[in-house]
Amino acid sequence: MNTRRATLIIPVGLLLTLAACSATPAASVSPTTITGTLTEFKIALDATSAPAGKVIFNVTNSGTIVHEFVILKTETLAKDLPLTGDSVDEDAYNAIGEVAETDPGGSGTFSATLAPGHYAIICNIPNHVTQGMVIDFTVN
Repeated sequence: MNTRRATLIIPVGLLLTLAACSATPAASVSPTTITGTLTEFKIALDATSAPAGKVIFNVTNSGTIVHEFVILKTETLAKDLPLTGDSVDEDAYNAIGEVAETDPGGSGTFSATLAPGHYAIICNIPNHVTQGMVIDFTVN
């Protein structure tokens, strides 16, 4: 084997390997911002998925009564979360956080570093889940 050719093949192979590694997707570096709107009885988001990493939720209560925005890490679909009485037992799930009870016309912000997976977002004020204030969110 030609020694000169062998010494050129190794560095070229190394460069190709490094180039392939640098093209591998990583967690989102800049935060993803999601806008949410709460009304009677719906949660609307401008996107239902985001890349893994920091996600900022800007939530406005455009309804006429108090609402909240609770994020739970669970494989259970939001509409299938079991109720304890007239709301979801947040302690039974990995509650990531929330925009607490917000008066009509009010708004709030919540941010977290989210890992890939399924999340259920709910308004956990009594009887709001049963009236449809749920939405699923996916982190890729």
